[in-house]
Amino acid sequence: MNRILALFDVWIDVQRRWVYLEGIFLSSDDIKALLPMETSRFGSISTEFLGLMKRVSKSPKVLDVLNIQGVQKSLERLADLLGKIQKALGEYLERERSSFPRFYFVGDEDLLEIIGNSKNIARLQKHFKKMFAGVSSVILSEDQSTISGIASREGEVVHFLNPVIVTDQKVNEWLSAVEREMRFSLATSLTQAVEQVAQFNEAIDQKLFMEW
Repeated sequence: MNRILALFDVWIDVQRRWVYLEGIFLSSDDIKALLPMETSRFGSISTEFLGLMKRVSKSPKVLDVLNIQGVQKSLERLADLLGKIQKALGEYLERERSSFPRFYFVGDEDLLEIIGNSKNIARLQKHFKKMFAGVSSVILSEDQSTISGIASREGEVVHFLNPVIVTDQKVNEWLSAVEREMRFSLATSLTQAVEQVAQFNEAIDQKLFMEW
């Protein structure tokens, strides 16, 4: 019973890590390109783990599984290797967060989705509200190559004075550009509003005031 408990403990650990990492390394070509060594290592581990699972499925009785030669050591080794890949992945995500601090507002899985879909901005719309308070979405050009403004959940829109081109830029680069343009456009709009409000110093025309 102790052997069974020890085996299942490490097995569940390996399975949990494998499921998490499979969703990362097999779902995005960007991740494969960014982390080629870890992708290759995970591929080897995955092949070995799936081979063991197929063997178990042919003879799933507990005592038969216990008698597979070196099964405990094999799973412990896989757990160790998967742990190292997870550590490397964590260090990579930390570097990405340091390049654009607002990434600290999103979890690991959300950040991986952002990185893995950096060219598919429409798919990333749901994450903007986590990174920018009050912003529910960005306004995109038809070909999704340019961000021309931001919108709130209530439907308020701020158009950028200088639209941000996102093609041929890393995700942290165009997000930083969006952040800078957001500040610049809002500051410019505020300056214009302060200048224009001077017309109401003496007499307020209600219609003009509401338009302002």
